[in-house]
Amino acid sequence: MGIVASVALIAGVTACSSDETSTTDSPEITVTGQWARQSPMATDMGAAYMTIESSAEDELIGASVDMSVAMMTEVHETVTVDGGMKMQEVASIKVSPDQTIAMEPGGFHVMLMGLVKPLEIGQTIEVTLKFSKSGDKVIDVPVLEDAP
Repeated sequence: MGIVASVALIAGVTACSSDETSTTDSPEITVTGQWARQSPMATDMGAAYMTIESSAEDELIGASVDMSVAMMTEVHETVTVDGGMKMQEVASIKVSPDQTIAMEPGGFHVMLMGLVKPLEIGQTIEVTLKFSKSGDKVIDVPVLEDAP
């Protein structure tokens, strides 16, 4: 092999190595306790809950499910407005190593709107969480009557 080919080969290996290193620099996201509430037959809304931890600073910037489950998915929080409870979409949720994000009823949650059919106990849905640094994280979410 000539010198030019050897240098090109080494440069290519180095470039691949640096790309692999950059993906390991993204925070490690851990999701536990995930579940979705069984939905009543008369509703086309649902919600998924979970606990999120991160090894470094990151942001949850969205979520999605397959269109065979729901037409729209948003990250919501429940807030008190004029003495009543209201759900509203949030642009992002900061996650950091010193904070556990509890997505639970009455707080942050993944809102499923336009359900194709009601969520039923025993069903599992696939939810994709979108993070600004870590990228997409796909999790299986079982449908339960109550939190695990």
